[in-house]
Amino acid sequence: MEFEHMMYEVDRDAHIATITLNNPDKLNAINRQMHFDILALCEEIQNDDDVWVIIWTGAGRGFCSGADVGGGPRQEIDDDTPLNDRLDEDTWVSRQGKALYAIDKPMIAAVNGVAAGAGFALSLVCDMRVGSENARFVTVFSERNLPPEGGMSFLLPRIIGSGRALDLLLTSRRVESDEAYRLGLLDRLVAPDELMTTARAIAERICELPPGAVRLSKRTVQKSLESGFESATGFETLSGRLTRQTPKDVEESQASFAEKRKPKYTGR
Repeated sequence: MEFEHMMYEVDRDAHIATITLNNPDKLNAINRQMHFDILALCEEIQNDDDVWVIIWTGAGRGFCSGADVGGGPRQEIDDDTPLNDRLDEDTWVSRQGKALYAIDKPMIAAVNGVAAGAGFALSLVCDMRVGSENARFVTVFSERNLPPEGGMSFLLPRIIGSGRALDLLLTSRRVESDEAYRLGLLDRLVAPDELMTTARAIAERICELPPGAVRLSKRTVQKSLESGFESATGFETLSGRLTRQTPKDVEESQASFAEKRKPKYTGR
């Protein structure tokens, strides 16, 4: 797929997709077209069995500075707008957050610069955040007379704790890379020239494992965040059963262990 303000590359041999937000003159702010492209790409990624891990990053100096407030509204009503869209209760940021959260494949944010507002929310939906020393975060929403959107109210307190989350949401202060790492916003903090190689190395390590089990592990953690202990352990049991749906990988796991060799999984 080709996009006006995104670059989408898939290394099918390695099973790794790299998405680069490409609006560098505006620090990769999300305009109307980019918003719809992200939604379309989410569906494409989820349905592509060759993609096992996704890396998100930004072109130039920024990861994503949020909404492009000068690029027109992300949602418009005109004569051709379907009734479903007219009655949609979600804002565009929330719709984007839901689409990203629905992807059950591991996603890594390679944060090379500012991540603000909707861009901050995008990084939170990713399962891991690797940041360079140029990374910085700001929630922005309260400055725009808005509540947090895009899943930020759900994800941020679960990642850094409710007190720290409210600190960032209520003050909208800027968090530099070293503090972001201390807070847990960043899982790895590296030099700028090591950012993509580190993200790629993590992706390659994940791709050495059975993709079905990896996706089910992500689903299980998501379910546990949304439910109580009984429901979480019940989904763990169900996920264990579902791993048997990839019998070739089950066989390969057992054979490679017995033969003391590196396994090669296929997702089948």
